[in-house]
Amino acid sequence: MRRIVLTGLATLAATGVFIGAETARAQTAPAQKPGAAPAPAAAANAPLIANAGEVVATVSYNDVTEKITKGDVFNIITRYPIPASEDREQVYRDAVDTLVNTKLVTQFLNRQRITIPPAKIDEELAKLEQGLKSEGKSLESTLRENGFSPEEIRKEIQDRLRWIQYVTLKATDAELKRYVADHHDLFSGTQIRASHILLKTDPNASAADKEKVKQKLTAIKNDIETSKITFAEAANKFSEDPANAGGGGGDLDFFNLSSGFIPEFTDVAFKLKKGSVSNPVETPYGYHLIQVTDRKEGRPVDLEQNKPYVTTVYAGELQKNLLTEARKAAKIEVKPMPKDLYPPVPTQAAPAATKPAAAAKAKAKAG
Repeated sequence: MRRIVLTGLATLAATGVFIGAETARAQTAPAQKPGAAPAPAAAANAPLIANAGEVVATVSYNDVTEKITKGDVFNIITRYPIPASEDREQVYRDAVDTLVNTKLVTQFLNRQRITIPPAKIDEELAKLEQGLKSEGKSLESTLRENGFSPEEIRKEIQDRLRWIQYVTLKATDAELKRYVADHHDLFSGTQIRASHILLKTDPNASAADKEKVKQKLTAIKNDIETSKITFAEAANKFSEDPANAGGGGGDLDFFNLSSGFIPEFTDVAFKLKKGSVSNPVETPYGYHLIQVTDRKEGRPVDLEQNKPYVTTVYAGELQKNLLTEARKAAKIEVKPMPKDLYPPVPTQAAPAATKPAAAAKAKAKAG
């Protein structure tokens, strides 16, 4: 799954504010596929984009409408290797989603009327400048290379500090204690061993087609629970997970809530009793039956020792829930990807023609 993260300089300076297109998960830049073009030069040397002010998306919430321009999106995508042609539409959508999330969180912070004194922003800016200086870089050149103006970096720092202040107000000791208790398996490091049976569905499949898949899985579950077939046998027979192609019985081995499994899957798996089989579970991959085969309880959680980590996770969920509600109320319109959004792929020089003698020699060796 491809993800984009908005890596503004302010976010690099300390714990950041905004999460990108997929919230509350680990995020990385899109992986470069074999044959993809190399990363473009830094923004200062990157080709300029035509019509940078062209509006590609709008975000309207409570009578406030903000615009996302082609230049905004270009500023994100050119920080990463140019993706393969078939991935560009998805990367565009992820970049727009990141920018939409940023707009929605900023609007939320505006409504909270949280203000940051300019002196505090100056202080954070000085820390950033000092950190860059220790690496032999200047703030001015780094801003230029990353496509930031001084005003934009001050705004990012301001929003980051406003978010931190909001989280501080919410994350009282009592609230964090409650949060740890509600998420014991996550913070204790509890592990489960599970198996699954996957039947793939197209994300855009009709409700009727999805229902057919669910009914098929329900029938498989009934056969397992009436001992007509074991879960492992059913997984080997029916599962469409490529990882089970060798006949592993659907086994996923041990994993915890920080192992990178998608939450739609783990939310169900960690609530199952050992040996029980779930009802069909929908994820972006399709529908699953899940069976937990073993469980290893984690260690007791010391809140004081783990407070920074707990607060970070709490803040991530706080923002995820905020965005979920904001997106329900917001009107978000996204236009198709501009055809000239990506820089042209550099043409590679054709390999020199092989001399007849060398070709004959190579052919002789091959023979």
